[in-house]
Amino acid sequence: MHMTRYLKFITIFLSLIIISINCFAFEQKDFVDDITHAKELFDKGEHDTAIKYWESKHSIYAGQQGHYELELGTFYSRMKAFDKAEQTYLEGMQLEGKYPRLNVSLSYIYLWTGRFDQASAILDKTINEYPDWWSGYYTKAHHEFLTENYQDAKKFAEQSLSITETARGFMLLARTCFALNDTRSVISAIEEAINIEPNFLADLTAMKIYAVSLATEGLNGEAIAVIEEIKKNNEKAAEDEELENLLAELKKPQK
Repeated sequence: MHMTRYLKFITIFLSLIIISINCFAFEQKDFVDDITHAKELFDKGEHDTAIKYWESKHSIYAGQQGHYELELGTFYSRMKAFDKAEQTYLEGMQLEGKYPRLNVSLSYIYLWTGRFDQASAILDKTINEYPDWWSGYYTKAHHEFLTENYQDAKKFAEQSLSITETARGFMLLARTCFALNDTRSVISAIEEAINIEPNFLADLTAMKIYAVSLATEGLNGEAIAVIEEIKKNNEKAAEDEELENLLAELKKPQK
């Protein structure tokens, strides 16, 4: 199965969204209300209106600890305005807030635009400055995965999980192990991810590599059960040719 490149494309854009959703740390109610309104507009497809609304809050929230800059940069990133996003993140990093999520977001801009050395350098700096922050290691693992340095990706994913166990951390470990043909570790990591976040049972890509790994280990009955379960939970699974071929192969009578 040649799924590695497919996995890369579906994960990188989602990571930018996850960073914005999970990063919030500002305590002022007005800020919370305003950024919530802007995100609601954006999610409804009113992208320009959302960005203009948030830009209009520059004089109120900008230049403090980087929270405003992070959110604005993420809006730009989602619109693929990478130059604006980069500049905004850099402005936030020059403040005294010590807000490392800006570093992580900027690293994704560098990855998206092919500046892998710059992405690696800023992530190394982030890990050195915040050695107890799981997300720094997670993002470094993601960077190494995207640049096909799978052994390093596995190492950093494991470091992230040793600090904080997250479902997406286990999924990244599973995808890395799949690229390394370490199917036993894939099975273990995906099961850990599902235990934390059962919604992964509806994730077509995750369940596909889970089924393939189970089949590779000779656990055909379990692999069939996984495929049948994902077909119940994800409408696209019924149309997935690769999944159907695997299911047909697994159901062939044993000689």
